[in-house]
Amino acid sequence: MAKPIIVTLDGVESSFELSKIERSRLYGARRRQALDQDGQPCIKASLTTDGLYLLQSGMTAQGYFDESGRWLQKSQLVGLDADGQPLEIKPSTLGVAQTLSAVDPAEMLRHTTAAVYQLDAATVDGTLATRLEAGDVFKFGFNYGADYHLETAFLVKNAEGYFCLVGTSITPAWCEPGKVTVIDSAEESADDLDFEMF
Repeated sequence: MAKPIIVTLDGVESSFELSKIERSRLYGARRRQALDQDGQPCIKASLTTDGLYLLQSGMTAQGYFDESGRWLQKSQLVGLDADGQPLEIKPSTLGVAQTLSAVDPAEMLRHTTAAVYQLDAATVDGTLATRLEAGDVFKFGFNYGADYHLETAFLVKNAEGYFCLVGTSITPAWCEPGKVTVIDSAEESADDLDFEMF
């Protein structure tokens, strides 16, 4: 079982057990299964470009081939930034107290939601419970497992209970009525077609 989400508001801790809400739990799921001539399920596999290796499902999760065809374990791989410098691994935030900050609910709309967790309150501070009940939204840093990117989580409450929405910030591109869209001339020239040739 995963460690709990622990958050602090004004120095007082609250703790929540979490369970991920899957689309299949809400709506059910169907899966198309390919069968062979004997009615047995087919197993998906990929052939490498040189034709030497047959990769079955799950094999590439263990590592990767580099440009020269050398096999690298996943543990050997290192994340790099835009300048080619190694990235710092961010530890998991589960089981570690994270400071809450109140935000405008519209802040959630400036994030793509990658995961939603239903929370079971183990211990909840009275002030936090009251503010969540009143519709306040709180933000905190979230990382389920150690990786190179710390995500943003929002703590909310509705009639069904407590929830944590996890995602990353986005910058939407808005289009307004009556406003002419500017097209990059480089993109435009790349798409030029000579209709006379048809």
